[in-house]
Amino acid sequence: MLKKRLIDHIGILLLGILIIEIIGTLAWQRYRYEGDYYYMTIGHSIGTYIVEVPVNIPVNAYIYRGVAKNDQGQKKVLTLKTDNVDPGPFKKGAVVRLTVNKHYGITNYKVIKNKQHQMKF
Repeated sequence: MLKKRLIDHIGILLLGILIIEIIGTLAWQRYRYEGDYYYMTIGHSIGTYIVEVPVNIPVNAYIYRGVAKNDQGQKKVLTLKTDNVDPGPFKKGAVVRLTVNKHYGITNYKVIKNKQHQMKF
């Protein structure tokens, strides 16, 4: 009987640890990667640097700087450094949706291909 109670307590303890771990992971993901969307029209690249794509081939990644605007009309000057997933180059005039995290800056970007969002400056 004592052994069964001990096993039950260990099970409850492990379930509690699992729940805390899940909540902690979700909170970290939100803190690290969530942010506001800003939309930037691509102009000229202001520089390049080397990144390795997943097949271990070095390629040029690009750096873009420009004025980005959110849905409320707030503007920010942002610098986008492309990564190894989509190193660019982007076409001049393309619209890029940037996820801007207040703690970590730009955490994600996506080229808007079908004019989902119109830029008006």
